[in-house]
Amino acid sequence: MRQFVLKISFVILIAFFALAIKSRSFLKQIYEAYHYDTFNVFHWKNIRFTSAEPNKNFVKTQFIVHNPKKFNAFIFGSSRVGNLPKDFLPKVLAEKNLLWYNMTYSEGVPKEHLESIKTFLSNDVCVDVIVLGFDNISMYASMEQHGGQLLRMPYQVYENDKFAFYKPYLQTGVDESIMNQVEKIYNTSERSDSYLQSELWFYDYGTAPDVQYIDSLTENPDLNRYEVEHAKYPCKESHKDIEEIVRFCRENNIKLFLFTSPLWQITYKNAVDDGYFDFLRLVAKNCEFYNFSSLNNYTKDPRYYFEWSHYRPALGLLVEKMLFGTEDEKAQIRKDSGDELWGIKVNAENADFVIQKLHEQLE
Repeated sequence: MRQFVLKISFVILIAFFALAIKSRSFLKQIYEAYHYDTFNVFHWKNIRFTSAEPNKNFVKTQFIVHNPKKFNAFIFGSSRVGNLPKDFLPKVLAEKNLLWYNMTYSEGVPKEHLESIKTFLSNDVCVDVIVLGFDNISMYASMEQHGGQLLRMPYQVYENDKFAFYKPYLQTGVDESIMNQVEKIYNTSERSDSYLQSELWFYDYGTAPDVQYIDSLTENPDLNRYEVEHAKYPCKESHKDIEEIVRFCRENNIKLFLFTSPLWQITYKNAVDDGYFDFLRLVAKNCEFYNFSSLNNYTKDPRYYFEWSHYRPALGLLVEKMLFGTEDEKAQIRKDSGDELWGIKVNAENADFVIQKLHEQLE
């Protein structure tokens, strides 16, 4: 009997120590997930820039919701639209002074933008003007897909259920390289002036102003960076989300500018194979937008792009001038593009004509 009691006691003791070690390991994981915060969801007030991209949908939305009177003009779109320079956007429009913030983030899609606009208004954010860029990413990516991705989980998941939002972030381990980078950031003596400037830029506009690079083009481009696999993504019905954005902005007296991204020629041709023209035709039925997706002297020149996906601020500036510039500026830019369609307004009346001309370009 005594031996049995000793054995049971030994088993219980081992179990106790195992549970304590496991609990300690679990608490250590929770602490590291919070402290090092790979995607910056716990530190949105004081973002830390590491080699891991933050969840910018969440971080930027939190920032705006907690500063409802700081901005009244917003740019939405995927990361491609992030290269619209701030200093060349209009300061006044329809007799309203404009304070701009760039809400763009990785694979941003129309349904997410619609929900963000609704979240802004429900939190008393002043919204007078919206510039929204879309392209083939809008065709295939979805808000539902992003709900399972830590990099892109929408703010509205947090809005609906904070525990459901934070849980996967606390359950995910942190890469050692991220830990090392964060520790250096916490050591303020190791923060460079450029790092501190990046923080200021982020909370001032949402991305770096790129004024110093506004006229620069890619020097000696590595053409391997401009090749892209044709993934043949399926087309979704996101044109309905764009229609809903147009309707919602109209009902709430928000001035809206829609435009398509100037896609790099190979990315553009792949998108056309996947039904991009059909997508544009569907959007044009009930919406008017500026079209920058075509083949021209800009979209065929790799110097205007960082790689196959993202155009440089120099091209973003030309897009801005086509949206807000004088008629003389627009005429000169279109002439330099060698493309009479570049920046043209597309709607239900001329969509068939424009798309037919785009087909002819490809042929």
